[in-house]
Amino acid sequence: MLILISSSLLFLAALVLMTLRMSSANARIAWLVAVGGGALALISVFMWLAQMPFEFSLPAWQPRALFVNPILFRADGLSFPFVASISALTLAILLTAVARPTLTNPFAWAGALALGGLGLLAVTANNPFTLLLIWGALDLVELVAQIRSVDGPAQNERVVISFSTRIFGIGLLLWANIVSVANGSAFDFQSISPNAGLYLVAAAGLRLGVLPLHLPYSAESILRRGFGTSFRLISAASSLALLAHVPAGSLASTLTPFMLALAVIAALYGGWMWLRAPDELIGRPYWVIGLAALAVISALSGNPLGAVAWGCALILVGGSLFLSSIQHVWLNRALLLGAWSLSSLPFSLTGGAWLRALGFFAPFVIAAQALLISGFIRHALRPAGRDSLEAQPVWMRTVYLSGIVLLVALQFLLGITGWGGALQVGAWLHALLASLLAAILVWATPRLRILNPIRAHWVGAAASGVNSVYRNFWFVYRALEGISQTIAATLEGESGIMWTLLFMALFILYLTQGLP
Repeated sequence: MLILISSSLLFLAALVLMTLRMSSANARIAWLVAVGGGALALISVFMWLAQMPFEFSLPAWQPRALFVNPILFRADGLSFPFVASISALTLAILLTAVARPTLTNPFAWAGALALGGLGLLAVTANNPFTLLLIWGALDLVELVAQIRSVDGPAQNERVVISFSTRIFGIGLLLWANIVSVANGSAFDFQSISPNAGLYLVAAAGLRLGVLPLHLPYSAESILRRGFGTSFRLISAASSLALLAHVPAGSLASTLTPFMLALAVIAALYGGWMWLRAPDELIGRPYWVIGLAALAVISALSGNPLGAVAWGCALILVGGSLFLSSIQHVWLNRALLLGAWSLSSLPFSLTGGAWLRALGFFAPFVIAAQALLISGFIRHALRPAGRDSLEAQPVWMRTVYLSGIVLLVALQFLLGITGWGGALQVGAWLHALLASLLAAILVWATPRLRILNPIRAHWVGAAASGVNSVYRNFWFVYRALEGISQTIAATLEGESGIMWTLLFMALFILYLTQGLP
């Protein structure tokens, strides 16, 4: 029941905001309602610790013969870190909104609250049927938001292609459920068939842009801070949570090394582009790809705790950086603590990320992790393009800073308590090598031209290069669509009856050839 209470608080706050907006209420009152709903939801989430693990299910749909699995949710040591991270991110977005007066839009706040509620339901979904319903809702919200935020047929077409890849990911999740049902074990993720494990990884990897490597959305989208950050990170978390349920017995497959290789390539590409991005918002899609690829690698190596750790780092470390639109000395120093969370050093948030040996792939994973850490440090120290809080009232500065500090503090809190991945020593040698390499990259970035940030239009060109393969598939689809339309126009024209009679005659002739 606590799961429903926490998500309902966010949904209810969003509904009240919409009502206040339509009644032309004061924006300050709307903001207080939004912050109150987000704070109550975060407090209720920490009340889960007294009862975990626990489950909550809705009444079964009818007919029971068709809907075998109920809508089921579960709170445990794997879902709680995601829930806490999403709740904290939602509240931080509302707290930092005071520093963005041009974006004080109750509709955006309501959207962030609603996305937070959907995110809580997604990461606690305990069977494929429940998760695919929530994925479908998130995808529809993304489709509408993206179409409204882009201009031109080319950008609209890219949005549709992105939506199609996500739908294909839902199809893979549905197929995993079918495979599990065929083996007689599909009630929940705890009893799902090992034969469905790689399909779960493929479904999550496809939606995240990792398997195969592609950009699930444009880096030039106008969905920037605030609602844009909520949308990108919560959408990624809804897919990353699936990796925590991959059965260990499903990894003994000939496809596992191949999928690991693809994930390592995605991690290196995401880390490299993130390091050289001109600013953190343009580099945000590469941050998501890089961290998501590390989570996929952890899941494929038989370490679901590592996948959860990287997912929480993606939300908390990335959220603190993407919401930081103000230049402040102490704030910049606080942001640098996120590098500790990414280092996988003992007792950090990602301390349990590498509990299993990676073998041949270990040097490449270390390099990818170092690229992500060094890129984060460079973006956190970037003063250009940020406003100042000096002219703002004291209360506004305090509220804004509390939103960023909340995300930083939760990184350390999850590193020491609250779930199975806390207080882990992990692969400390791996972490030490990644940290040393990251320090070398930070030192070398201003000194080596190849490591310097590239211009924004080169980021777009790189994105186009990655997606060129998928555009070729789209051209093939267009050609097949043209052939189909030509055939349809032929059959529907004046000669359609003659063509129909000809096909019927040929069909009858074919059938009569086999008769004695």
